[in-house]
Parts: sequence; C-alpha cells; structure tokens
Amino acid sequence: MYIEIVKTVKEVFTMTNKEILSIFVPIVNFLSEILGENTEIVLHDVSNPEHSVIAIQNGFHSGRTIGSSLTDFAFQVTHNQVYTTQDYLVNYTAKARGKDFIASTFYIKNNGELIGMLCLNTDTTIITNFMKAAHQFVGCLPMGVSMTMGETITGSTTMVEENLDVPIVSFAESIISKTIADSNIPPERMTRQEKMEIVWELANQGIPRMKGAISEIAKQLELSESTVYRYISLKED
Repeated sequence: MYIEIVKTVKEVFTMTNKEILSIFVPIVNFLSEILGENTEIVLHDVSNPEHSVIAIQNGFHSGRTIGSSLTDFAFQVTHNQVYTTQDYLVNYTAKARGKDFIASTFYIKNNGELIGMLCLNTDTTIITNFMKAAHQFVGCLPMGVSMTMGETITGSTTMVEENLDVPIVSFAESIISKTIADSNIPPERMTRQEKMEIVWELANQGIPRMKGAISEIAKQLELSESTVYRYISLKED
C-alpha cells in the first residue's frame, strides 16, 4: 500500500508541462458554463508564444482562436518573470475591438517555471454604458436630489492594460518603432553606437526572442540581420 502511494505521488510530481496544461482544458469549458458568454476564457501554453492559445471559449470578443498568439501583457509576464513572486493578477484593464474588459490571469507553473496562463476577460461594455446613462440621469434630477454610484465597475483595478486583439508580431513591430522614435534620431542619422543601444534596449525587453523580430529590427534600423545578432552578442559579453 505504501509503495503504491509513493508511486502515485511521484507520478503527480513528474507530470510533463503538456500533461499539466491538459488538466486546465476542461476547466476552460467549466468556467464558460458558469460565467456565460460575456466572459472570454483563454488557456495559453507559453512555450509557443506565436501560437500559444490551446483552449478558448467565447473567443468572439477578441477574435482569437486556438493557435492565436500571446498578448503584449502575457509576453511581458514571461520576460519580466513577475510570476516568481505572484500566483495571479486580478482586475486589470484590457481592450479588444474597441471594447473594455476587466481581466484576470492565473499563472500555471511547474516547479516554479511558468508553463501557461489561464485568463478571464469580462466585457464591461453593458455595465459601462449603463453607468454613463445613470450619471446623465442624475444630472437631470432637481437640485438637492442625488444618487450615490460607484466610480469603477470593480471598486479597484490593477494598473495594467492589455491588448487582447493585437497579435504578438504586431506588438513587436510597434515596440521596435516606438523605441526608435523615442530616441528622436532617424535611423539614417544614427551612429553605430546609437543603433547598438537601441538593439540592447530591445533585447532588455525580450523583443528579439519573438519570431520575425530580428528581421524587423534590421529593417527599421537599416542594418543586416547578422549585424543585429552581433550587437546582441556584444551586450551578452
């Protein structure tokens, strides 16, 4: 009996990442049944950033399907490693297709390593519109008549914003463009050192790890891809 228990415990603690993530797939469906179609539920496998979504319900909110990529926020989580000190993040804002969402993410880990994320994104459009209409109504009431209303939907939100419908490739392109623009120097006028510092700054954000990012950096900085790789290696040295 004791040997069987030990064997079972060992099997649980030696599960592969894919086996652990597979446990969460039916939970996606379960949460969808509970929360309804107003909430998008997404399961990510972070080992494949460009095609991380392995299960999703109510994806019409963001237009995502199985095989879609990580979001900008999710990529930053993998790079900044905030999951090492937190198990989840709740009530932050997100946007998709012109609509506002309240989002929460649970970090799925295997021996401390981030392997996936379970994300819930609730469309707040109806509530927001109702609150706006109610405030307008209050403004029309006679003087001396007032109503007390909450200023936010949740009472408190975490100061994070996520773009649910922006593919990770588009996110990389925008970060590269913004980093170059923030330098206030056109690439054609940059010195070798200035271009190298741009590459290093992008490397600090983990951008070169994204598929196609090296090519995009080279294109926007007017460099060869081999030069971009060389600049990155100089930083690592």
